[in-house]
Amino acid sequence: MTNCIFHNDRTPSMKLYDDHFYCFGCGKCGDVITLVEGLFGQPPLKSAERLCADFGLTHSRDSPYEKTKSKRENPRQAEQRVYRILSDYCSLLRSYRQAYAPKSDDEDLHPLFIESLTQLSEYEYYCDIFISGTVEERERFINERTDLIDRLRRKLEEADAIAQG
Repeated sequence: MTNCIFHNDRTPSMKLYDDHFYCFGCGKCGDVITLVEGLFGQPPLKSAERLCADFGLTHSRDSPYEKTKSKRENPRQAEQRVYRILSDYCSLLRSYRQAYAPKSDDEDLHPLFIESLTQLSEYEYYCDIFISGTVEERERFINERTDLIDRLRRKLEEADAIAQG
């Protein structure tokens, strides 16, 4: 446990795990990139590049979740890309719910289990927008939630990297 960098913390409330962090005081959670963003006030890409440089890692910009958005990406392609990210994130949350479910009543709840409980229905709703929503609703979602989509894409990339070892 350590003091949280995201709020004025007098007592340790942030737990650092191998693959993420969680603050029991303010509820902030994320990965190492989010942590570096908070520490140095850098955007996600700069934070990732800083980590690579600091630890002598190489990185590739190729990813199954990399934005395929080009200057010519049509609205249908954008919808398919965003829907894929949303549905993959829902699958990830479902896997968290199973993998991190408490084994007994006395066991502390894992932050990823809590994340799955609190966020799955919201992201299933977002998927429904792309399944049964109007073109305008889908377009509005994409235009208004680019930060969310980018954050989910990064989470999925990190989960893939962890799964691949």
